[in-house]
Amino acid sequence: MKYLTIDTTTKITALSLAENGKLIGEGFLHTGKTHSERLIPMIDQLLNAADWKLEELEFIAVVRGPGSFTGIRIGIATAQGLAQVLKIPLMGITSLDTLAWAGRGRPQETVVILDARKNEYYYARYRWLDKQECIDGPKAITPETLATQLSKLNQSFFFAGDAVPGAKEYLEEVLGDKAIIPLEYQYLPRGAYAAFEAWERWNHSKRGSFENNCTIEPLYIRFSEAETNYRKKHLEKS
Repeated sequence: MKYLTIDTTTKITALSLAENGKLIGEGFLHTGKTHSERLIPMIDQLLNAADWKLEELEFIAVVRGPGSFTGIRIGIATAQGLAQVLKIPLMGITSLDTLAWAGRGRPQETVVILDARKNEYYYARYRWLDKQECIDGPKAITPETLATQLSKLNQSFFFAGDAVPGAKEYLEEVLGDKAIIPLEYQYLPRGAYAAFEAWERWNHSKRGSFENNCTIEPLYIRFSEAETNYRKKHLEKS
């Protein structure tokens, strides 16, 4: 089966084309342009490079969050539009589960941290045996709380996610050798990670459940700033 994955949950636009779980090609762009400016041209370029036609796709997977509120909406809207036009199934996967593939095959637990702003991370912790297992999260957490929790565990942790660069110095200071910080190309969102997660989900779910699904709910974990301000304003009036 040929499929496309879309990840716009961070500042990085990450795409992939895959067939039966095998990565065919991926796109990675980390520039100042917005997702709305670069997403469709990147999909078109990736299809052309792979010599695939849009009509050959048999399903689409979109990363539905947590992450950037605007980025999530752009990715989901684009994926839903394509799936509806092509009349193919649409699958939603999470950014944390997707990035956990960075630690596939490693003996350490994988800690995924995404920049949630306001001095918080979107966080989840995983172990890999025969398959991925989430053992904590997903949730929003402060760097101090996360470091305190991990420092109590007698093991090392492999870190992935776009919050890693900003957290590196602090994590190494608090956790020492227990903090394993990989190279940038390993810890940032990648189309390949989404391709593997989507195929795993496809094979371990009832495939018919995706057949008529062109609606994906975003995963935000916490309210946006606009929603928070709205709730405060109306609670004060009530």
